Amino acid sequence: MAIITDVVNDLTNKIDPRHDGYITASPYFLYGFLFTYLFTIKILGPKLMQYRKPYNIKNLLICYNFIQIILNTYIVYEATCVYFSNSNWICIDTTEKNLVSDTRKHYYFLKILDCVETVFFILRKKYQQASFLHIYHHTAILCGAFLGFRYDYGDTTIIIGGLNSLTHVLMYVYYLLSAIDSRWGKYTSIKKGLTLVQIVQLTTILFSLAITKLMPGCKSIPNYSLYLWLLQNVFMINLFVRFYIKSYVNKQKSVSKKK
Repeated sequence: MAIITDVVNDLTNKIDPRHDGYITASPYFLYGFLFTYLFTIKILGPKLMQYRKPYNIKNLLICYNFIQIILNTYIVYEATCVYFSNSNWICIDTTEKNLVSDTRKHYYFLKILDCVETVFFILRKKYQQASFLHIYHHTAILCGAFLGFRYDYGDTTIIIGGLNSLTHVLMYVYYLLSAIDSRWGKYTSIKKGLTLVQIVQLTTILFSLAITKLMPGCKSIPNYSLYLWLLQNVFMINLFVRFYIKSYVNKQKSVSKKK
């Protein structure tokens, strides 16, 4: 009962007043968006595309990927400013509170935009790319970004958005090049490297959250939320490692056997 009371108190008292007036800060907005997203990519989209040819949206993809590079780079810039305005590089507690708030806000909106990528897969009938890993990754990160946007869990959470956005800069540069010239999509070594970057990013976030929680006097995520984040990150690492083994290690072994 005490745990439930702590959770209720945190969810009530830790609401960030700077974002409380936003419609997008309402849990109902998140529920509605996730329902619309999942319904569109799993039911409506495939139904509408059933008898249609894949759309050629090359120019749209180029614009989208370019915009993603710019926006993610800006998030990295904001997170870097927060990080270096702090004297302690592990436990972040900066005086730049408005910048932290803005960064969390921008990151949340960017995660909403990320979901458009799945819609592009459906329009191009690339259904295999709208995998469980892809969809779960988008929904889980969006939920985490929502919590960071709605609640004030301390400045240390800025590490998550900064590392994730840095990873996405690299990813969208590759996606942009692939959209411009399809030959880039055939470079398995780049795809392999990007998957490893994802795994390293998730592992770094995992350890940073754990370390800050162990530091005395460090304002960090509440225990219940921390444990959810840790479990989520372990699950995501597991998914990416399994994907890496299936897509690159096992395939490499199959090629070697054929030779």
